[in-house]
Amino acid sequence: MKRPLFISKNVNEIEQLINFAQEKEIELIAHSFLQFEAIPFKIKSSFEAIFFGSPRAVDFFLKQEKLNTSVFIGCVGEITAQSLIEKGYTPNYIGKSSGDTSKIAIEFKELVGNKIVLFPQSSISNRSIATVFPSEQIKEISIYKTATYPKSIPTCDYYIFTSPSNVDGFLIENKFPSTAKIIAWGKTTEKYLIEKGVKVEHTLKNSTVEELIEYFNKLD
Repeated sequence: MKRPLFISKNVNEIEQLINFAQEKEIELIAHSFLQFEAIPFKIKSSFEAIFFGSPRAVDFFLKQEKLNTSVFIGCVGEITAQSLIEKGYTPNYIGKSSGDTSKIAIEFKELVGNKIVLFPQSSISNRSIATVFPSEQIKEISIYKTATYPKSIPTCDYYIFTSPSNVDGFLIENKFPSTAKIIAWGKTTEKYLIEKGVKVEHTLKNSTVEELIEYFNKLD
């Protein structure tokens, strides 16, 4: 039986989920409401540590800058770590529960101590890691901008949202069916959905496609 499922990611990001949906006869609708564009930037002062919140931040930053080998590199999770490794950098800290940014922020802060930390991020970043640091210890730079492109989505049984911005993009032209079950791609998105008055059925701890598939397998 087909169970319509929506996820706010582009199809080129979810090959494993596509294969799973075909196997289980799930009608999968994949669409990100967001598009990204680089912002030229200059780093005006030195820093001792850096934190990457996504593979996208890695890509946009390293297209314009290189990292000194002495810089302490932190990242939100394994997928972002892999992006760094592919570009020749080994992260010193990798978040183990990428869906729980509060926990990651505390762990990273303990590791870097009093180091000056650079946060390369989106122009609409939620700043979920940076906010745990005193303002004099951090430097924040916008390295890419995020634009929202709304689209009407057919009615589904499940909706998986990967960011607060994608929630906003969805709500421009869509509403949640009363019977829909909503899955959040981590605690930041969960919190945002709840603020919008949306009941969250499940929140991913590690925010990976593998974890999502495991969740659906347990429902069968």
